[in-house]
Formats: sequence, structure tokens, C-alpha cells
Amino acid sequence: MTTEEWKKVDEALTSVWSPYVHLKIDGYKVSLNLTQKSRFQNAIVVYINDEFRGKWLMEDCEERRRFCCCKKRSIITEKDYKLYGARSKKAKRELKDRFSYNEYFSYWTNFEKMKKHFIANNESIELY
Repeated sequence: MTTEEWKKVDEALTSVWSPYVHLKIDGYKVSLNLTQKSRFQNAIVVYINDEFRGKWLMEDCEERRRFCCCKKRSIITEKDYKLYGARSKKAKRELKDRFSYNEYFSYWTNFEKMKKHFIANNESIELY
């Protein structure tokens, strides 16, 4: 896709009442829709071939790697660093990596991150 086409997609996803934006990505029909996530926050919901299955978020599969948003979460807090005696940045980073997990979502809250992820994980992207 060209830069102009990405701008069209971004503009089409500026309103909650706008219709779906359809993309053809490596043989998949990907539909994007801006919806309200919470009272003051919107999110771009991704549908693959006009559906979304919850098992894609739980199992490692092609759809999850290509289209889902992944966020790394840590269960450790600042108080825990003191308990484990971690004072240096390196020790804190190692502790954080050891007690972290990946969480996957069916929506994106940032268009630029979604675009970057789609480009990095897919070969061909076209407007449908």
C-alpha cells in the first residue's frame, strides 16, 4: 500500500459512525472498525474474514501473529524490587522479564502501531 492509501484508511477510521475499512492482506479479508472501548477511549477492532474467534487470542496461530495486538505485562511492582534486592537497572530488567507475560487483544488503540505491525508481519497489503 502507498502512503496515500494508508492516509485514507486513517481518515476513514476517525469516526465511530464510519463504515468498515476492508483490506486484503495475504489472502485474508481484514475488516477494521472504530468502536468505543470505554467511556472516553476508542479502539480499532479487527475482523478476519468477517469474524473473530476467541481461540485466536489463546492459541498460537497465524491470525494472532499477523493481526492481534500483543502487550507485554509484568506482575512485579516497585515494592517487589526491594523484596528481591534488585537495585541496578539490569537486575530490575531481568526480574521484570522473568515475571512477565504476553497478553493479546482483538483491538488496537493506536493506528500507527497497528500499521507498523501489519507491515512487519505480512507480505502484501491492499485496499479491498
